[in-house]
Amino acid sequence: MLIQSSTNDKIQVITSAAGTVKVHASWVDDASNVFTPGRTNTASITTAATTDVVAAPAASTQRTTNFLSVRNTDATVSQTITIQHTDGTTVEPIFVGTIAAGESVVMDRTGVFTSYASSGVIKSSAQTGWLFNSSTANTAAGFAADTYVAGSSILIPPQNFKTGTGYRCRISITKTAAGVAGLTATLRVGATASTSDSSYFALSLSVQTAATDTTLLTYEFMTRSTGASAALVAHLSSISQPTTGFSSLLKGANGTNTGDITAWPGKYIGVSLNGGASAAFTVNMVQAEIYNI
Repeated sequence: MLIQSSTNDKIQVITSAAGTVKVHASWVDDASNVFTPGRTNTASITTAATTDVVAAPAASTQRTTNFLSVRNTDATVSQTITIQHTDGTTVEPIFVGTIAAGESVVMDRTGVFTSYASSGVIKSSAQTGWLFNSSTANTAAGFAADTYVAGSSILIPPQNFKTGTGYRCRISITKTAAGVAGLTATLRVGATASTSDSSYFALSLSVQTAATDTTLLTYEFMTRSTGASAALVAHLSSISQPTTGFSSLLKGANGTNTGDITAWPGKYIGVSLNGGASAAFTVNMVQAEIYNI
């Protein structure tokens, strides 16, 4: 159960992407031992937003939420969901996790959260320690300037990265004959899931050629250690046709860095791409994951 004991206490849900999420809550108000049950059906959440799903109680009233269901009803979009309690000043995440299309997370009256697959069965424990996001929609041709890749962002949960935790992002790209600069892929962490987030690695591949081509770009990132001076390592690789377009059957770049990752929980990790002047990339598919979290 979740208790709201002041007129500022609210239960909120944060959605990470534009999709359709439905929320139901059942609660009971206690006003001087007068008990009044209630429920809230939140209007469909369709954007990346912070949404109040259980309002604050009236004065001199304690509200107890005994049941909360958050269901991703979108057909394709995965969501990183944060369920949090706020007293108007301090915000505390209660649950952070990724629910794919058709999946849900439910809190019962004991306060236990259970994740359900789209089939309605409880998700297996084999999925513990794994977060996922994706995009299956083609983007419009672009990336002549640094552009954040939709579907690459994942909200970092409260337990944060540990030694050996990894982030992997696979991006399928088609290019036109325009643009011959070297592609740069930047790993970013920040609050906005945009190019304004901090850059930790900017890895570049060799120059392109003036030909159409398709590649599978893979960005690998891992923490070698944690804390305020964490050791970080990354690798970028591209698999494409030989000699034309992206210029190589296999191209790779490595990077090492150190950084303070102690403030990462609640921020997004993701990738931006810059194809250089005149580049006209279309992203066909994105699959992102955090593992061993």
